[in-house]
Amino acid sequence: MTERTNARPTAVWSAADSLRRIATVDRHGPRLGSVPVLSPELPADAVRLDRERAAGRVRGPWHGVPYTIKDSFAARGLPVAAGSPAFAQLVADRDAVVVARLRAAGALLVGRTAMPPMAIGGGQAGLYGRVRSPYNPEYLAAAWHSGSSIGSAVSVAAGIAEFGIGEETVSSGRSPASNNGLVAYTPSWGVVPSAGNWPLHPYRDVVVPHTRTVADQRRLLSVLAGPDDRDVWQRQRALDMSTAHRVAAALRDGTGERVSLAGRRLGVPRLYVGEPYADVVPVALRPSIAELWSATCTALTEAGAELVAVDFPLVEAYEGRSARHRDLTAAGYLPAEWTAFELGPLMTWAWQSFLDDYTDSGLRLADISPYAVRPDPPFAVDAIENGRLHPGRDVFDFAAILRSAPPAPEVVSAQVEQAMTGLAAGRRDRYERWLDELGLDGLVFPANSDIGPYDCDVNPSSARLAWADGAVFSTTNHVLRRFGIPSVTVPMGLTADLGMPVGLTLCGRAYDDVRLLDLAEQIEAVLPPRPAAPLPPTAPLPSTAVTPPAGEVVAAAADPNVGAAADLKVDARVRADGAVDVRIRTGLPSGTTGIVELAGLRLVVPAGDHQLDVVLDRALRAEGAVDVLVVLSVVDTAGQLTGVAFAEAPFTRPL
Repeated sequence: MTERTNARPTAVWSAADSLRRIATVDRHGPRLGSVPVLSPELPADAVRLDRERAAGRVRGPWHGVPYTIKDSFAARGLPVAAGSPAFAQLVADRDAVVVARLRAAGALLVGRTAMPPMAIGGGQAGLYGRVRSPYNPEYLAAAWHSGSSIGSAVSVAAGIAEFGIGEETVSSGRSPASNNGLVAYTPSWGVVPSAGNWPLHPYRDVVVPHTRTVADQRRLLSVLAGPDDRDVWQRQRALDMSTAHRVAAALRDGTGERVSLAGRRLGVPRLYVGEPYADVVPVALRPSIAELWSATCTALTEAGAELVAVDFPLVEAYEGRSARHRDLTAAGYLPAEWTAFELGPLMTWAWQSFLDDYTDSGLRLADISPYAVRPDPPFAVDAIENGRLHPGRDVFDFAAILRSAPPAPEVVSAQVEQAMTGLAAGRRDRYERWLDELGLDGLVFPANSDIGPYDCDVNPSSARLAWADGAVFSTTNHVLRRFGIPSVTVPMGLTADLGMPVGLTLCGRAYDDVRLLDLAEQIEAVLPPRPAAPLPPTAPLPSTAVTPPAGEVVAAAADPNVGAAADLKVDARVRADGAVDVRIRTGLPSGTTGIVELAGLRLVVPAGDHQLDVVLDRALRAEGAVDVLVVLSVVDTAGQLTGVAFAEAPFTRPL
C-alpha cells in the first residue's frame, strides 16, 4: 500500500516504515528519486520521541509523525544545496523557521527532497537527479518549468511521509500537488514565514505544505503560521502586516466558520476551461482534464454552489492577453525597473543574506562558478532551444548575480516599498474590486490544462507539449504569487487516458485564507477520494498500533521498549562483470532479531554480530543505481519493533 493507515504506530515504527518505503520505491523498483538525502538523526529522533510519549510528554498531534522538507529549507546539520551543484557541500547551521516549529511540535524529519537547481524549473534534474511520477512514469510529476517542490509531493504520494514542506515562487507548490493528488495551500503575504528557505524571489516565495487532506493542512498550519522577525514581510515597512498576523492567529487557533457550499457564488474563468470570449484565446484544455472538470462542476452545483463563467481581468492585463486592459506597468502598478531588479540585484542580496544567516561557511557568492548554479545538460532540449520554446522563461545572468556586490539595505527597502505598494494596489483595483462587483466568493478552475511527457528533456516533440501554456506552469502562471493571492488546491481525480491526478484550484481575496480553507474542505468533501498511487507494497512490520478517534491525525503511541541498540555497517564494490558485492555487518542485542532489507531483498539475522554477503545484479546499475540503501529493523522476542538503523553505501571499485 502507498497510504498510511489511520493508526498510531510508534515513532520508531514510522521511521522504519519511511526508510523501508524509500528502499522499496524511491531507491529501487520504480526508483522515484524523491528523498535523496536522509536525516542521519532519524532513528535516534524516533527513539527520543517515543520515550517522551512513554513519559507522558506529548508535544501535540504531530508528535512522531514523519515528514520531508524541500532541499531549499535550512535544517541544522544537513546539506542545503537547493538542488544546485554549486552548493553541494553547503551545510546549514540553523533551522528555517518552519523547520524549527516542526521540531518543537515533535514532528519526525525523514530527509530532504529533490528539486531542480535553485528552484528554477520543475521536472529537470538537479544535484540529486530527476524525480518520477508514482502514478505514470511516462509523465511529469510536476510542471516542467515551475514545479520545483516535486520531491516533496512525490514523497507524500508514495507513502514515504505524512506531509511534505514545499515552496512556491510561481507554481512550484501547486503543480506537484495537482500531479500527485494532494492538497496544497499558498498563503497570503506574511501569514507563514519563509525565512530559512533558499530564496529565489523573496517577495514571491511562499511555504507550501503538501498534505493528503484539507484537515491535515489545517492542523499543520496551526504549527506553521505566525510572524517571525527574520521573515522578509516583517522586515519591510511598505505594507501593514497586522491583517496577516490576525489570519495567522486564526490558523493557529483553528478558528473560522465552517461554511457550506450552498449559495456560494464561484467564478469559473473561461480562459482556463477552453471557452473563447471577446479577444481572448483560451488555454487549450486536455480532453481528459475537461472530463474531470465537467464532473467536478456537476458535484459543486449539486452541493448548492453557483458557478459563474467569468473573464479574468488581472491575468489578461498582466499577461497582455487582451487589448481591453491596460498594461499594469503603464497603469503604474508595477514599476518598470522592478523585474530587472528582482532578477538581478535582489537575488544577489537575498542569496548572500541566506548564506550569512543560515550557514557558517563564510562563503561569498563571488567564490561560486556561475556555470555550476543551474547547468542544463548539453543534450537537453532546453539548452539546445535556448529558451525559444517558451518566451516567458526567466533569463538569469548568474555571472552578474554572483559577481555583483549586494545592494545596500536602504536600496532594497526603497525598491521593495515601491513595488509592493504598487502590486498590492493592482491586486485591490484589478482583482478584489472585480470579485466584489460580481459578488464572487472566489474562483475555481483546473490546476493545470495538460501534463508534459517525462522525456521532454531530450525529445523536442515532448518538449513542445511540456512548454505549452497550462502545462509549463500551473494555471495562472506568475499571477498568484506576483500579487500575493492565496489559494488551495485539492484533488479532482485521475485522468482517464494517463492515469494521472489533476487538482482543482480555489483562489480568493488576499487574507481570506481561513475562509478559503473552509470552502476547500467543503469542495473536497463532494469530490471523489484522493487516488492512491499504484506502487508496490512494503512487507508488513510488527506494530503496536491503536486506532485513534475519528478525525484524529496520525501520531506516535508510547512503547516503553523502544531504543534497542543496533549496529549496521555496509560496503558495496563493483565487480569486473558489473555486479555489486554488498557486505553487511550487523550487531544486535540479545533477545532481538533483525530484518535486513535492500534492493528488493529481505533477510533475517539473529542477535549478536553477523556478516552477510549479498550480490546485486548488474541490471541495477543499468537502471541508474549508484549506491545501495540498507535498512535494519530490530524486533524483540514479543515480535514488537523496538529499533531501526540504516546505512547508505556508494558503489566503489577496487583500486
